[in-house]
Amino acid sequence: MQLDVKELEKKAAAFVLPEIPENIAHGDMPGDQVQIGEDHIKKAALIFPKLLPMVLSLLGERKEQKVVVTVCGGSGVGKSEIASLLSYYLKEFGLGSYTLSGDNYPRRIPAHNDAKRLRVFRTGGRAALDAYLGSDAEIDFQEVEEIVAAFKSGKEEIWLKRMGRTEDALWYEKVDFREVSVLVIEWTHGNSDCYQGVDIPVLLNSTPQETLAHRAARGRDGGTDSPFTMMVLELEQEKLKKQAKKAKLIVSKQGELLSYEEFCERMGMTQGGDSVEQ
Repeated sequence: MQLDVKELEKKAAAFVLPEIPENIAHGDMPGDQVQIGEDHIKKAALIFPKLLPMVLSLLGERKEQKVVVTVCGGSGVGKSEIASLLSYYLKEFGLGSYTLSGDNYPRRIPAHNDAKRLRVFRTGGRAALDAYLGSDAEIDFQEVEEIVAAFKSGKEEIWLKRMGRTEDALWYEKVDFREVSVLVIEWTHGNSDCYQGVDIPVLLNSTPQETLAHRAARGRDGGTDSPFTMMVLELEQEKLKKQAKKAKLIVSKQGELLSYEEFCERMGMTQGGDSVEQ
């Protein structure tokens, strides 16, 4: 059934964000510990009034009426929580939404990929690690792009991967997308140039130091404050900075909407993505 976008736009003008219940649906990564707090709710409430008109505009332009949003940012910045909240708000507004975790699509389970990262660093140093992180060698971008393309073409059911942290926690599930209008991808690499099809990238900005406590709370690393983990976070941050120009919305760690120019100024970089010499 086609959505009446004109009526939805009228509804948007009077829409009031609902209260958040204790448990809401979240991303599809097995075992992920999503802990929604007031900070996440405030940021989602800041993003949603800007995001909704963009979504409705794209839905009105497309025969299949499908839109892909990605919530990206450094590890532990709150992507899972804010993506879950945005999906909840979309559903409450009247648009079917599904939250997909990009962390289901590395080529190796987390323990094996962590070991691979260490081997790459030990044999090739920081430059080799930088080249590996977020590359097609580490992540199956083609599979994610195929999912995005299938969704936007109106495919009713799509097989999605589930990847936990052990070898026996890897399987596929068929997901029904007939009532889903918006696919929300929460993923560090959601704004990467390695795949196509994202309509609205939302960047959550933070520094590597600001992500460590959140990663520890979610049990993502054994040694969250190790020098190697910090190096990985710093390299991820540099990639995110270079990709930031494509973001439609940028939110600071303090919960402010930033223009790209303001983002560059705060991050000490030129608008081409290079660091400014001090």
